Order: sequence, then C-alpha cells, then structure tokens
Amino acid sequence: MYPQTNKQVDVETAFRKPYLISWLAIPVLLLAGFLFRKHTVNIQLYDTYFVIANSHVALAGSALLLILGLGYWLILLTGKSPNVALTLFHLLPTIGVPMLLALPMFSSDSLGSAQWLSLVVLAFIAGQCVFVVNILMTLLRK
Repeated sequence: MYPQTNKQVDVETAFRKPYLISWLAIPVLLLAGFLFRKHTVNIQLYDTYFVIANSHVALAGSALLLILGLGYWLILLTGKSPNVALTLFHLLPTIGVPMLLALPMFSSDSLGSAQWLSLVVLAFIAGQCVFVVNILMTLLRK
C-alpha cells in the first residue's frame, strides 16, 4: 500500500544478508573491548568469583560473531534466505549483549548487577535458540 523508501529497502536487504551485519560488528566490538581494556566483568557463582577481562569478552564475542556469520553465509550459498524477523531477533541480542558487557558505562558494582547480568545472559541464550530455529526453518523450507 505504501511506497517503500530507500531506508526500508536497505534495512530489508541488510537482514537478507545477515552475515554482513555479523562480520561488520566484529571490528566495533574489538575496538570497544580494547579501548576499555581496564574494565572487567565480575561474576560471582556461589563461592567462586570470576573476573573476566574486557578484552577477553571482546575476543570471545568476535569469534562467536565470525562463526555465526559463517553459518548465515553458508545458508545463503544454498540459495535460500533466512527469515528476516527471526534474523532480527537473533542478531540484536547476539551483538547487543557483548557490546553491553564490553562498555564500562553499563557496569555496576551493586547487588542488582547480578540480576542484570542474569537477564542479559538469558536474552543472549534465547537469541541463540532463535538462530537454531531460523537455520532449521530455512533449510527445511522448499
């Protein structure tokens, strides 16, 4: 009904090739991780206190984005394209969570930070489940 503007076409094109979004987020994540390398992510599980350097979060997130981008790229080699909505629901937490962990402005040393971290990790895991569903739906579609 409404004419599509160039921005709408560009966004849909971007989510039709999600490997580009994934691979282009890698340098941004690495830059944020190494600019704020003195920042740490602190996780306390019962009697164990994990201190993870920000550069390690950035490197692990970048490796994950590389692998996920490769998965999307291999799917597109088959001539099929993934669902745009599921791709959006996968890429937002996948890119957003490592960014939130890498940027020190979102950190907190209060007791509420444990709940915040739990919700962020839960959103990240849910996003990865959406990735698996998206890939399976794409491969099983005719």
